[in-house]
Amino acid sequence: MSFVPPSDYTLTQLLGENATTNVWLAEQVSVRRNVVLEQLRDPLSADRDEFIAAVRAKASVDHPLIASVYEAINDVDFCFFAREWLPGENFSTLMGNGVTLKPTQMAHILKRIAEASMHLEERGTATDKLTASHIYLNDQNVLRLSNLAKSGVRSENASRRDQQELGDSLLPLLEPGASGYTRVQTLLFWMSGVDPEHQLTWTEIRHYADQIEQQLATPVVRMQTPTHPKLTVVKKKSPLPLIFCVIGACVVIAIIALLSQNKKAVKNQTIVLDGPIEIPEGAYPGPDGNSNRIRKFWMSAHEVTIGEYREFLASLKVLDADQRKIYDHESQPPVKLTHEPDEWIAMIAAAEKGLNWKDRPLSLNSPVFNVDWWDAHAYCEWKRARLPTQEEWYAAMRLKTEDPLTLKPTGWSDVQSLDKNGAGFLGMAGGVSEWTRKPASDPSNPLGARLWVIIGASFAKTSNGAQAREWINSRDLRRDDVGFRIAYDHLPD
Repeated sequence: MSFVPPSDYTLTQLLGENATTNVWLAEQVSVRRNVVLEQLRDPLSADRDEFIAAVRAKASVDHPLIASVYEAINDVDFCFFAREWLPGENFSTLMGNGVTLKPTQMAHILKRIAEASMHLEERGTATDKLTASHIYLNDQNVLRLSNLAKSGVRSENASRRDQQELGDSLLPLLEPGASGYTRVQTLLFWMSGVDPEHQLTWTEIRHYADQIEQQLATPVVRMQTPTHPKLTVVKKKSPLPLIFCVIGACVVIAIIALLSQNKKAVKNQTIVLDGPIEIPEGAYPGPDGNSNRIRKFWMSAHEVTIGEYREFLASLKVLDADQRKIYDHESQPPVKLTHEPDEWIAMIAAAEKGLNWKDRPLSLNSPVFNVDWWDAHAYCEWKRARLPTQEEWYAAMRLKTEDPLTLKPTGWSDVQSLDKNGAGFLGMAGGVSEWTRKPASDPSNPLGARLWVIIGASFAKTSNGAQAREWINSRDLRRDDVGFRIAYDHLPD
């Protein structure tokens, strides 16, 4: 029978079919995006309940690397769902075309696959087997995975099955002879399960892949060793070195005296900052008056500080220009070449000395600001973390806090001096407003485009306190009252 979808969808191409369903490439007209539309051929068939159960399983998956379910319709006339169209080519196609990847890129990919698989494993989500044909890479090197969730109980062998499949199949994608080839080859060999001495978990795969990626990204500094002794040149004695020593000693004494005089003027900045706080899995009030099921995660107690961000920028400086990109988001604009906040040199100089910047006292423990979404993402990658979603941020804010109105906005201050909720999270009603991980609809305009969310009030915009939100059209926004904090699916070792 012919299938005519609702008016919001225009069918483009039949992608596949089986005994019960047809799979179409379609355009969702209202938002002008391609989607995959999977239709139950006969809405009255006995397969309807099983089909709907599988759709619900897919819709329950919420992970940035796994294709999302946009909409499902189950009524008398229609039984179908629309899911995210993954652009680019899948790994099976890439291998068939002879494409190869650098070991550092393959290590990054294995790390990301492990993170997505850990999410499914922890939630007990039943899945079909993950194969190379379900892994997509577009021309911007954005990695995405097909949504393979299905109804039922997760098999105890599901993780081992997927690891063995990838370990056996992905080696042809690895560039032969490239630096790091042997290390990634060994990891794939362990994943294949051939060596009983190295039966890995997804957590271990993520750890090893991350180690390989970091090793390949870190430049090797040649050190003096007995094999390569330092060359010493013997010169005739001269009175000049003695003169230079005397002058140098005088300069050192002068510097010490100057530092001693200024020591009291510099603010003591050795404050011990609170660590990440666990948010247990459960149902939490959502920002729009709804209830959200949140999986267990950890979130930093405070906003990222200027001092912490300084460490991130310092770590980038020791890398070659190309290596600095390993922390960038795959879709970061090519014209963005640095993660330094606006006016960073003046800002960090004031923070290091405990001075004012534009009438605002700064220290290394002040929240970092003037950072855009791309900067926040890169910092999170460097910390082996991520940005929280607005639902996760709100769950953390409500943890052990019955009424958000009890969190009073605070003025500009160090992160440890800001408002604190019942669970110990600081600065959710004050400090700086914070970037979140992904776009969302503005409830005041539910039919509008999904925009990027900045959450929580700031010292400059105190209205609504911890319940404040802004919907931003561009991730390029930088503002002196916008920063971020980080979330972890697993605390780093």
